[in-house]
Amino acid sequence: MNFIQEKNRHSPSEHRHGSYCPFKKFCVFLNGEAPETVLAERDYLSGRVDELEFAMDFSNRQVKKLLERIKELESDKNQLESDLLQALRAPFTKYEKKDSSTAKKRGAPIGHPGWFRGKPENIDRYIDVYLDKCPDCNSENISPCNHTTEHTQEDVEDGRITVSCFIHCFYWCRNCKKVVHGWGDNEIPNAFIGPEARAKASFLRHEIKVSYDDTQRVLQHFCNLTVVSGSIVGFDNKFFQKGEPLYEALKATLPETPYIHVDETGWKRDWLWIFTNPDIAFFHIDEHRSSTVVRDHLGDFYKGILITDFYSAYRNLVPAFGKQKCCTHLLRDIKKLLDDGLPSHPDAEAFLIAVKQLVKDAIYFHAQHLKLSTEEWRSGKKEILKRFRELYRHEPLSHHETDNIRKRLITHKKELFVFLKYPAIPPTNNPAELAIRNSVLFRKITFGNRTAQGKKNVSLITTVIRTAKLRSLDPVNVLRQIMSSGVTSALLEQFGISSAIPQAP
Repeated sequence: MNFIQEKNRHSPSEHRHGSYCPFKKFCVFLNGEAPETVLAERDYLSGRVDELEFAMDFSNRQVKKLLERIKELESDKNQLESDLLQALRAPFTKYEKKDSSTAKKRGAPIGHPGWFRGKPENIDRYIDVYLDKCPDCNSENISPCNHTTEHTQEDVEDGRITVSCFIHCFYWCRNCKKVVHGWGDNEIPNAFIGPEARAKASFLRHEIKVSYDDTQRVLQHFCNLTVVSGSIVGFDNKFFQKGEPLYEALKATLPETPYIHVDETGWKRDWLWIFTNPDIAFFHIDEHRSSTVVRDHLGDFYKGILITDFYSAYRNLVPAFGKQKCCTHLLRDIKKLLDDGLPSHPDAEAFLIAVKQLVKDAIYFHAQHLKLSTEEWRSGKKEILKRFRELYRHEPLSHHETDNIRKRLITHKKELFVFLKYPAIPPTNNPAELAIRNSVLFRKITFGNRTAQGKKNVSLITTVIRTAKLRSLDPVNVLRQIMSSGVTSALLEQFGISSAIPQAP
């Protein structure tokens, strides 16, 4: 079929509209490809390009997110490395305390209902409070006014709650030119809880080692007195304000003591110090564990005998008339070395046994000093000191730790047997360790203090309680006196302090 015949096969309309192409099956301009095939490939490739462009855009977005995540992880990695470095350095750097004075205290949550103590329904007794003279100027030129006020106070007496209503009578003082009134016995101004309940709460907290919440439950279940934990904290703060003069007066007596035991123990991030003898047990919480604390309490030169362990803070930087090192600490170190065994060092084992026997003989000899005559005491002391000189002059030992014991004897040769020169001096520091033991248990239960005021409260209240017990005084009664009347001259005399101490504000 020729070209003319192929052309005549199509309808006249195709010829008329001019859409007929003689190269429909193949095209010389398309390298012999059919136009339908080329168009189909174009449509496919166009759709494929759209799909690839969408995939590329999606991949670009994912890569961008991954880059941002990598940047965040690198930042976290740098922060963790910095924290790790600080943690590794922490045991060797001084802890810097935060300034609590500028920190804002956390308040109650929004919508938290407040709690207020209700007025007691029943009053057990009414107490009229009259005046004979002005409480401000001590003038007797006063005249009564036709005005009274009432103050209701709950307290614990004989294990049950007692409600007292104090009726204050007002007076006009012609000398002061103002209206005045007094306060009743065992009445705390503007307080709803009396001194007896406050004293027992502080005793439970600091001597019996009860938490604030448990103290609240004890008062509730045994005395039927309802208080909140925050109120008990306020009791301690108020007690510090009123008892600080007694605390400072006891501190002032430390440099004048004939001898004093000193020890320290950890207290959260601080140190709890104790200065004690048969008449006083003084506690102080300080951030330092250095000789500065000892000098601050005993003075630049202590006139008595300082009894301590072998800690370096008690050595050259704390001058004293005399020093006695704890023989018990020396015996503990010797026992540890002997228990570990020294099979290849017979000379070291023999040396330790000799030192141990000498110290035990010296302690036993000291315990018998009241039964011995002067000549027997002098002869026995001379013999013990002679044995001691032979020991610390011993040749260097083959065992390193045992030779350190020998060097310790040389370093403290004038401080190990002072109790033989002054028989009134104990040979050990056990009184300090026994006195501080109750505070160590208190620390394990309460985990110490987080505020500066809390440390002051613990130091003061523990000092008052323990010193009162040493002087055969009722600690609860002492706490009650301080809470109701403050530090009076009579109370100072009970603690062996004769000088007048001004009252705390």
